[in-house]
Amino acid sequence: MSAPRARTPMIARGLLVVVLFVMAGLAWWETPQRWALEFLDETLGQAFSAFAIAKGLNATISVLQSSTIDLQVFQVSPGEALDPANDMIERFSWVMFAATGSLALQKLLLGISGSLIIKAVASITCGLAGLMVLMGLMRGADDGRGMGNDEGLSPMTSLLTAGLLRLALLGIVLRFAVLSVALASGAAGQAFLDDSRDTQMAQLSITQQQLAEAADQQVGGDHEERSWWQQFKGSMEGWAGGPISTVTQGFDAMTDKVIDLTMLFITQTVLFPLGFLWLGLRVVHGLGRLQGVPRGVRRLGDV
Repeated sequence: MSAPRARTPMIARGLLVVVLFVMAGLAWWETPQRWALEFLDETLGQAFSAFAIAKGLNATISVLQSSTIDLQVFQVSPGEALDPANDMIERFSWVMFAATGSLALQKLLLGISGSLIIKAVASITCGLAGLMVLMGLMRGADDGRGMGNDEGLSPMTSLLTAGLLRLALLGIVLRFAVLSVALASGAAGQAFLDDSRDTQMAQLSITQQQLAEAADQQVGGDHEERSWWQQFKGSMEGWAGGPISTVTQGFDAMTDKVIDLTMLFITQTVLFPLGFLWLGLRVVHGLGRLQGVPRGVRRLGDV
């Protein structure tokens, strides 16, 4: 029974050494960095496009709202019926602005994590920590002591190993946390969100063009002198078959598109990054509690 128990700590420490050396090499691998940047740039471009569409809709509806029917005695403003649509589009533009800011922040953090200093810190700390763990493993094997604990090492060596492991973990987090979250979020977005997002944006862009045409027709209409009754009759006919009809007929569909796009971008720019970051922290927490791992790492797993 003692042999399998003795092998388990040895295997755990051996895997730790392999992981540390692999991380030291991966810190300089540029391909994942390019993939993550491509994911972020693509999503950032989509967020900018959605924000532009929202501001265009907001401006078009504002133009329609400002149109009045002057009847000499009083004025009628049928564009006020567009207030709910304008409020919804304005709030949607706020969400798109926040999503753009979130993506820009992720891109900034990704650039920092890929800097030469962070790469060097992660690579050096992981390499030194791996060497210390390997030396302890080999010393335990030579002395015939249990290799799953730190009793065979001097207090100074144990303290140095624990400190290097903590620094290595910090270097890994600085180098790979944002990179992993960006890659995972981008892959999940491509798999589950991109097709729906592109479809909704294309339909919303069509709605914007239709409203812009209706606004141009209304603002650039005929202004020849007519009696107030002719003005009232002509204006109401124009409004009934123009912008009001256009908006009211497509209002439900536009609402659905805006709500869907809002949830898609919130998921892509907020929920996915936070979810994958939490998942990564839970993985580190679980690995730190494995038996056979040096005490310095196990203490991190208890945090």
